[in-house]
Amino acid sequence: MIFSGFEFVSWHHLELYSNQTVEMNETKCELAFQLTYHPIYRLSQFYTFSISVLAAPALLYLMVKKLFRLHFHGNLKTLLIAYLISIFLYAVIVCFDFGYHFFVPFFVTSKCNLIIDKSLYKYIHVPTLFLLTTPMMFPIGFSIERFIAVGMSCRYEKTPTLLGPILPFLLPLPNILIFYSIFKNEKYDDSFISFLMLPNTSAVQFNNYIWYLLYLKIGNLVLNFFLLLMHRRLKTRYLLQKSSLSMRYAMEEILQSSKFTLAITFTHLLFFGTYTICSILVRVLGEPFFDSFINHSVARGVNCAIPTYNLVIVLVSFQSLRHLNSKRYLEVQTTVQLKTTGDEGARNYEEATINKWATITSGRMGAI
Repeated sequence: MIFSGFEFVSWHHLELYSNQTVEMNETKCELAFQLTYHPIYRLSQFYTFSISVLAAPALLYLMVKKLFRLHFHGNLKTLLIAYLISIFLYAVIVCFDFGYHFFVPFFVTSKCNLIIDKSLYKYIHVPTLFLLTTPMMFPIGFSIERFIAVGMSCRYEKTPTLLGPILPFLLPLPNILIFYSIFKNEKYDDSFISFLMLPNTSAVQFNNYIWYLLYLKIGNLVLNFFLLLMHRRLKTRYLLQKSSLSMRYAMEEILQSSKFTLAITFTHLLFFGTYTICSILVRVLGEPFFDSFINHSVARGVNCAIPTYNLVIVLVSFQSLRHLNSKRYLEVQTTVQLKTTGDEGARNYEEATINKWATITSGRMGAI
């Protein structure tokens, strides 16, 4: 007999327990081996790793070559840069996660080595999920900044850049608090072969949180459409009032930048919605639908919508900016350019001359 805590355990019972533990561990190692080398699962790991490797430098290029040079207001530009930095960080950690999943099987010496070390899983799993969900908060910041821009359209261009630097610190705070409530008591006692697979004890809470984020993004998208409608009405009112050319330019800039954020918000919702619906659907259908535990686990592990978004958003941003620049150039050519020939050219010349003499005369009267 041996003494263990407050219980007496016989050697026979201990031996039976030890044999059961060994058999259970061998079963987990065998499952890890079958899942890791499943061809669809392996292909998905390589695909996600490759997409993330391409996305990280592409996001840096987009920030340096495009966003830093945008003519948008400083508040919006700061929010866009913070948003892309959060996506870049997620792409980097996904490179590590799926690089680990893809390359480790080439170097392991036993099936059990395919199971991720508990400490490594604990310190990589939560940051990965946190960086997955943090970019979901920034479209809310876009909407806040855009509503303020439309409300202050007549003087927004002269507004200091304060809101933009503040929001990137405030928007992740709810995410931090929710993650703390979900994972504060997590023991990570299960065996894992993927950094993105959730422990059963926290899976339900996290999945509910993902649904709330999806509802929030849908509501935010509706607000963006309402914002564009409100802006068009304001623009029409200013045109009827024959506002100055600078005022028309400011209104047009706000409209174009709002369309750009709408394109980003819609694309993010499309990919995040696909990720959320597929993840929940796989869990709801369960093993009976996929015929086996291995196939069900493969279906849980094959979900590449969000990592794909990290690269797609670069292409969408470049295309949206190219479209907005061409439209801005066309607007300038049609509304700003003055004809210098014919009757209309003569009238433009006469008006310019009168305005010039009026300016000179008022300047001299002011000096006297």
